[in-house]
Amino acid sequence: MTDPHLPDEQLLEAVRRAAAAYDPVPSGMVERMVAVTRDVADHDPDLELQLMLVVERFAELVGTRGGARSYTLRFGGEGVDLLVRVGASEEEGRARLDGWLVPASSAPVQIRQVGGEGRTYDSVAEASGRFEFNDLPTGFYRVSLQLGEERTFGTPAFEI
Repeated sequence: MTDPHLPDEQLLEAVRRAAAAYDPVPSGMVERMVAVTRDVADHDPDLELQLMLVVERFAELVGTRGGARSYTLRFGGEGVDLLVRVGASEEEGRARLDGWLVPASSAPVQIRQVGGEGRTYDSVAEASGRFEFNDLPTGFYRVSLQLGEERTFGTPAFEI
């Protein structure tokens, strides 16, 4: 009688084959992520980034235009959570970003484009912890919040 359980190596290889067949890495993604990581490291080599989790992702109608997608990301670390919801219009190349800081507090928020033109956008989180950026061009961005005189919360780069 044979053992019905696969050895770890065979099981992991089967998972790799299934992932490659049914959910392959998008073309050019690795190169874009390497470029973004290099740009971030060049800008601030001592930067400590927070943990990023994809909470949900939808390819659906966001607002009233077609060709839109939305997703929610959660960043956490050091007693702070940041929830970010992005709605992007593929056709227009524009996006809306809504954020919520937990625990709620008012704080300066900056979004910096990574690579490209390196544009920055500034706002302030309300006392409820909520902030928004209504009209961002698509690209890779990092969000940073100034939580006190000596405390900054920064996200890794993510694509809008």
